[in-house]
Amino acid sequence: MRFRIFIPVAILIVLAGAYYWAWQASAAELREEVTGWFAGERAAGRVAQFDRFRVKGFPYRMQVEIVRPHLADPAVGWSWQAERLTGFVLPYRLNHAVLVIKGEQRLEFTRFGRREVITGRAEDQRASLVLRRGDLERLAIETSGIALTRQIFLDNGPNVPERIETLDVGTLQAHTRRVRDTDDLPQDGHHHAIVLDAQDITWNGHPYEGLGSDIAFVQARILAAGVPETGIGSIAPDFLPRWHDNDGILYLDEAAIRWSEIEVAGTGVYQLDNQNRLEGETTVFVSGHGRAIDALVAGGALDPQYAEISKTVLDVIAAIGGDPEGRIRAPLRIEDGTVYLGPAEMMQLPPLY
Repeated sequence: MRFRIFIPVAILIVLAGAYYWAWQASAAELREEVTGWFAGERAAGRVAQFDRFRVKGFPYRMQVEIVRPHLADPAVGWSWQAERLTGFVLPYRLNHAVLVIKGEQRLEFTRFGRREVITGRAEDQRASLVLRRGDLERLAIETSGIALTRQIFLDNGPNVPERIETLDVGTLQAHTRRVRDTDDLPQDGHHHAIVLDAQDITWNGHPYEGLGSDIAFVQARILAAGVPETGIGSIAPDFLPRWHDNDGILYLDEAAIRWSEIEVAGTGVYQLDNQNRLEGETTVFVSGHGRAIDALVAGGALDPQYAEISKTVLDVIAAIGGDPEGRIRAPLRIEDGTVYLGPAEMMQLPPLY
């Protein structure tokens, strides 16, 4: 009788010991992957550090906690810091992680002679990440209660911002997945389907005050073709140049924004020109074009001498279209850094890098 009881108890002890050993082995592998990545970034001349790192969560999962992570690339001129980054993975599926960021984040970079500092936090911020052989297979980001502050300084100038903007976002959802059935696309690299949905946005301090501060939504469905084959474990400051070299293209299956009384929706194709500016064309439906032109003039993006001509041309297009609400259907074209709505010049775009 005692022997019969001993057998299942012994089996349970062996199984528990085996699971404990497997969990510890997986935790050690994960610890080595994370610390090895940080060490590799430092060896490449970049900043990659943290105050504290640990793996816990036995027996159900592995929980990675990184306190005060700090990543930067002095050569390129950007830096990111956060209070706490927590990752959750299952010991038998290390390629799938759920990431949670707590507390304030700070992003700093220099662009076109200006230093920008963006600080912010969110009530709830998490991401689900799936890798395949080290490359991004799927990413889902769910965030709510976002509050950002953007300060713009003159590079090497006084430590006083020339402009301060605040951005509050009610909810933000962003999803991307690797698309493999794209043999008809000529671009090298990977292709990713991206869905973006941001709701209840308030943007104060921006240069186009005439547009108001309330943005009801920003939505987009995009196929990004020619994404560089850069492992998710590498900081890639040359991402955009490599995407450009791959003849990367953004296919906008659907994009829409409602900003105060102005609404724009359309589809189209964009890529980078030889001066690293967006170029391409979208067929859009626009309402509120007059107010948009006034705001662009007030913000310095459109020369006043073109404003009245642009208004007249677009008013004619609206009248010909016969829409009772004055909406127009026209091509939105970006060429040589200039944005055109129909034949009307709207604004200039700077290079992306």
